[in-house]
Amino acid sequence: MFILPAVIVVGWILSWWGARRVRWILLSAAGVVSVLCVVIGRQELGPPADPRTVNCSSTWACTDPGSLYLVAAGLLGFGCCLVLLILAILGEAMVIWRRRRISDSEVVIRRSSR
Repeated sequence: MFILPAVIVVGWILSWWGARRVRWILLSAAGVVSVLCVVIGRQELGPPADPRTVNCSSTWACTDPGSLYLVAAGLLGFGCCLVLLILAILGEAMVIWRRRRISDSEVVIRRSSR
């Protein structure tokens, strides 16, 4: 259940050493895979069992745990993608802000040296 989110986080961290495009492609692909996990897991749940006829406490307890793990992994992966999306946007904004600040300070240094 935690394999998909762990792979997403490790891939996202490693992508910071690559091109910016790689990071966004990996994050987009991870989001698509997470949504597919939820959709496939939901389809495999099958019809809900009636807890009154089967010896289980709730409808979720009457389902196959394999499909529940797939849905949980997809939801965790999607949540992970959302958090990493916010972090990536903040990281990109900080990089842009820092580059502007450095270029502005270089302009000031050039003007003062004349």
